[in-house]
Amino acid sequence: MKWSLKKNPEIPDELKSEPLNPITLRLLLQRGFFSKEQIEKFLSARYEDLYCPDNLSGIGEAVERIGKAKDKKETVTVYGDYDADGITSTVLLKESLEEIGIFPSTYIPDRNKEGYGLNEAAIDYIKKEYETKLLVTVDCGISNSEEIKYARKQGMDIVVVDHHSLPRHLPKGCILINPKLPDQKYPFEDLAGVGVTFKLCQALWEKFIPKKIGQLKWLLDLVAIGTIADCVPLIEENRIFAKYGLVVLQKTKRTGIQEIIKTARLNISEANPPSAENIAFQIGPRFNAAGRMDHADLTLMLLLEKDTAKARVAALELEAKNSERQKMTQVIFDEIKSTLKDDVCHKLIIRKGKNWPLGILGIVAGKISDEYHCPTFILRENKEIVEGSGRSIDVFNLIEAVSRLDSLVEKYGGHSQAMGIKVKPKNLARFEKDLLKIIEKSYDENTWGKRIQIDAEIRPQEVDWDIISEIKRFEPFGEGNREPVFLARELIIQDIRQVGNGQKHLKFVFSSNDSEKKYFEGIFFKGGKLFPDFRVGNKVSVVCSLRSNEWNGNHKIEMNIVDIRNDSRIN
Repeated sequence: MKWSLKKNPEIPDELKSEPLNPITLRLLLQRGFFSKEQIEKFLSARYEDLYCPDNLSGIGEAVERIGKAKDKKETVTVYGDYDADGITSTVLLKESLEEIGIFPSTYIPDRNKEGYGLNEAAIDYIKKEYETKLLVTVDCGISNSEEIKYARKQGMDIVVVDHHSLPRHLPKGCILINPKLPDQKYPFEDLAGVGVTFKLCQALWEKFIPKKIGQLKWLLDLVAIGTIADCVPLIEENRIFAKYGLVVLQKTKRTGIQEIIKTARLNISEANPPSAENIAFQIGPRFNAAGRMDHADLTLMLLLEKDTAKARVAALELEAKNSERQKMTQVIFDEIKSTLKDDVCHKLIIRKGKNWPLGILGIVAGKISDEYHCPTFILRENKEIVEGSGRSIDVFNLIEAVSRLDSLVEKYGGHSQAMGIKVKPKNLARFEKDLLKIIEKSYDENTWGKRIQIDAEIRPQEVDWDIISEIKRFEPFGEGNREPVFLARELIIQDIRQVGNGQKHLKFVFSSNDSEKKYFEGIFFKGGKLFPDFRVGNKVSVVCSLRSNEWNGNHKIEMNIVDIRNDSRIN
């Protein structure tokens, strides 16, 4: 894999007096922080820095309409999506409405039977079962013009709370809340669905229960999970949600989340704070497992459950579904991978199967896209429709490209790098051909090729506890705020061994190549197959992140290895 070392920015004179390591300052400059005020706001992000919700268009009208429902004791239904973002949005709004005296019903569609967003059958059910007067969609709805028109005919008012990319034609006759809407005063458009929902809840609490507004932050565990799991950039408000939501998660009182943590065997407590990685790779996938394999109501009910015994049973069921999801994902991934050549430069990959479950196609598409570093669609086909998920790389806006082909597409929606899509079988070949033409116009071998982006070169003598503590202030890490990656040259291997189940990983001990002989331990996860390539005494260059590792009360700095070479060349 190619290594790409970012340019080393010069530190402006006005920042040279900052009490930070020069390496840390350069990392901040790379991230776009050029003044003392910007740096301080990033490193010391506060809950109080959240933007005023009143500047988000549609918020005022939504609060007024919800207030009317409260006064007239109208029936309200919260309609969410089946993923972690949608489920946390649903629970967040339900609990906030209950705080102000409205007790809504909830509805999450079945992914395999109903698909994403509103549908007429669901609207009929909600009308008949709940006699709903006000329908509030969360994390969906912006692409449901026809369904909203149908719901209006059934006598429902609609509030759409969404964050997805805008369709060509926006729904009419309803209240829209979406930070991507034009003519916004709101300064940040990359909120997750749960983030937009939180802004509505903020406005509701300020309007109806202002004396309790300080307690709203205890709902941030939901906001952090939905935000991190949905892979929105962890910058600005999203970073604040994640940062303080992780604090709430550390001491969460939610029985369902406590049981998920136990069944996942996560060491999370007041003494062991959770990380964004815990959500991204352990908690988030479990939240999503029910909707992928069966129905998301299991996760919804688990989050609302107060009884420990019932929550434990549901969490174990969720754990089983997650295990099933992992196995099935691997089977389909291996099946698709067997059709692809590793020595070919892929610009677009589209694969379809008849029996693939819709719920896991996005995961498979993501894994294939990461492996081959190109836009990827994984689809399920039948006689009437081909549908599934697309994933892309950071330099190619997939949904913008697909929007240029909307005459060939029945339905689509999502984000620049992740989307859902439906295409008629007769149009699929033309869709693939025309999308490839769009890709080829923007294709650049230098930016599209799979490579490791290295933030800075670091000398062994510069690695100390001060820089570790400064890097820790960059947390939480995630999309848009990646953990810094360093290049360390001319390290000498003092020890190497395979570790872990099946000897999948490599454990190193390095020393610096100088008279001071500074020593470091390094772990290369999933690098076990490279064991024959290295020997004690080899001089190597290492690409890694730097972490503090605590074991049995001992602290040490450890290199989390991304890649390693027997030479010092960077291509």
